Amino acid sequence: MKTDLRNFVISAINGDKDAYGALYEAYATDMYRFALSICKNSYDAQDAVQETALSVYKSIASIKNPEKFKSYLFLSLSNTCKKHLSQRNDYSEFEDTGYTDSEIEFSLPVREALDKLDITSREILMLSVAGGFKSREIGKMLKIPAATVRTKQKRALEKMREELEL
Repeated sequence: MKTDLRNFVISAINGDKDAYGALYEAYATDMYRFALSICKNSYDAQDAVQETALSVYKSIASIKNPEKFKSYLFLSLSNTCKKHLSQRNDYSEFEDTGYTDSEIEFSLPVREALDKLDITSREILMLSVAGGFKSREIGKMLKIPAATVRTKQKRALEKMREELEL
């Protein structure tokens, strides 16, 4: 974690609202990309990001290790996205009418290939790509072995290559 972000985390833990705002700004785009890839709907993704931001803000004082903030943030976001999906009773493919290529910054073929992955594979890929997490960190977050994360990630990338015919 960069020193500036670490300092913002420490300040936010100690009640500094502006520091939390700076943290939110630093992670908002990646959070939205992650949420959009899981929820497949811009409205749910926006709600999930906002709900997560508020929830983490309310509980930030409970974070003991500032280095774990980003993991805590994305794990909270992952859980919120899954909650939104379960409220929709839809873990299957979903005809989306809400997001555009510019919002996710992926081309339509890439987005369609991502959408064909199961939720766990999509989650692993997006934690890696949007969140920048290593397989060990993703494994801890999802409570699965790092080797399983690497295997699922490899298979998901292979499936995407097939879909994109690369």
